[in-house]
Amino acid sequence: MNIAILIPARFKSSRFEGKPLADIAGKPMIQRVYEGVVNSKYASFAAILTDDERILSASQSFGAKVFMVKGDFASGTDRIASFASDKNFDYIVNMQGDEPLIDSQTVDFLIECAVNSNEDMATLAAECESHLIDDPNVVKVITDKRGYAVYFSRSRIPYDRNPFEHYLKHIGIYIYKKDVLLKLYNADRGRLEQAEALEQLRALENGVKIKVCLTDKVLIGVDTKEDLEVIKKYIGADK
Repeated sequence: MNIAILIPARFKSSRFEGKPLADIAGKPMIQRVYEGVVNSKYASFAAILTDDERILSASQSFGAKVFMVKGDFASGTDRIASFASDKNFDYIVNMQGDEPLIDSQTVDFLIECAVNSNEDMATLAAECESHLIDDPNVVKVITDKRGYAVYFSRSRIPYDRNPFEHYLKHIGIYIYKKDVLLKLYNADRGRLEQAEALEQLRALENGVKIKVCLTDKVLIGVDTKEDLEVIKKYIGADK
C-alpha cells in the first residue's frame, strides 16, 4: 500500500496572508505541520506543495521535501490532485497546513480508519466547544448513524429547535483513494462548495461518501491571526 501525505501551502490568503510562515515559538507553522506528520508509520511519502518561493525556501531550510506546484487552483485538494495525478499512490492524505498541533499518531489513526474499512474518503472530527459553535471559521459536521458525513457548514448544524448536544468540529485533514481524489479534481465546483467555501462539499455534491472518524486529540486550526494567538497561548509561546 503506497500512501502519501501532501501538505498544500499557499502564501496568499484573504483572511491571513503568509499564514504558513507565521512564527510559532521559533518555527514557521508549516514546519510544525510537516514535523507533525512526517514520522507516520504508514506513509511512504510526505511533502509540502506550494506555489510561492518564500514557502519553498523556508521549507528547504528545515529539510522538508517540497515541490512547486503552480496553477490557478480553487482549493488545496486541487493542488494535491494536480501533483498526484501521475504518481503511484494508492491513498493520499491531504494535510491542511494550518493545523500546527497535528501529530503522526493522529494521522495514522485516520489512515487506519480509511484503509481498514476500504473507505473512498475519510476525515476527522472532534467535540466542538460551545463557544465555537457559531464561529464561521470553525467548520461543523453532522453524520448519519453509520458515521458518514451528511453535511459540513460554517453555521450551527443542526439547528437546535429542541435541545441538542455533542456538536462536532471538523478537523482539516482528509484521506482519499487516488481515483476518488482525481474524480473530485475533474468535477465542477458545485453551489454548496461555492456558497460555504468548503472544498469537502464537492465530494458530497458528487455522491462520494466521507467517513468521519472521531478523535479526542486537541487540535486548533489557524484561520485568522486571532487563532494564531490562541495557539501561542496553548503551547506557552506567548511568554
